[in-house]
Amino acid sequence: MNGQAVAPSYGQILQLDDLLGSARVHDEDVDSVLFLATHQSCEIFFAVMLRHLEAVRTALDADDGPLAERRIAPLPRIVATLTGQFDGLATLTPAAFDAIRTELGSASGFQSAQFREVEYLCGLRDARFVNTGGFTELDRARLRARLEERSVEEAYRDFAERCPDPVAVERVRGALIDFDEALAVWRARHAVLAERFLGGATGTAGSDGASYLWLAARRRVFPTAWAASS
Repeated sequence: MNGQAVAPSYGQILQLDDLLGSARVHDEDVDSVLFLATHQSCEIFFAVMLRHLEAVRTALDADDGPLAERRIAPLPRIVATLTGQFDGLATLTPAAFDAIRTELGSASGFQSAQFREVEYLCGLRDARFVNTGGFTELDRARLRARLEERSVEEAYRDFAERCPDPVAVERVRGALIDFDEALAVWRARHAVLAERFLGGATGTAGSDGASYLWLAARRRVFPTAWAASS
């Protein structure tokens, strides 16, 4: 119109046709829709977390504590959002959960390559997870690359040693602990949900179920930050 470009609409900016076309929101079983769409949204947020963590590492390496703190700040809120999604899954009936579990077969959230990337990028690096069944060769290549690159934990440690401003170091440390604490709460909420539906039974893909998740909740991705507080 008159040579003026038409501004993209809300749906075009968000690429909603593509997004909703691939989202698991069209299944006949509404319980499966809740379960699968929840996990898909988790994967979107994991991708966002990876972008922020990369920016945190860059800021720390540039000795920009305020920017690192700003990039960390959304992460605990994002994890809290993911934790809240378990409340929705808790409304499933045991029968619905069993049916979904049967449908999943050998598939499991344990096979989230992106979440392993989050752990590896932070600094929690158990190389055994690279060999998780269900990962593609591309998944494994990404995880090996994460193992070789500098972690946020290493960037924070070096920043804390170099930075002449203890207040700036403390603010970054506190932000990292907030994120780490949110991850622990997320894992614990996941463990409670698994225990609700599985009791002591094995989880999807033959995992140890709730017992594994309770052990995972004790992990800390930024041990240097926690050690400094003591």
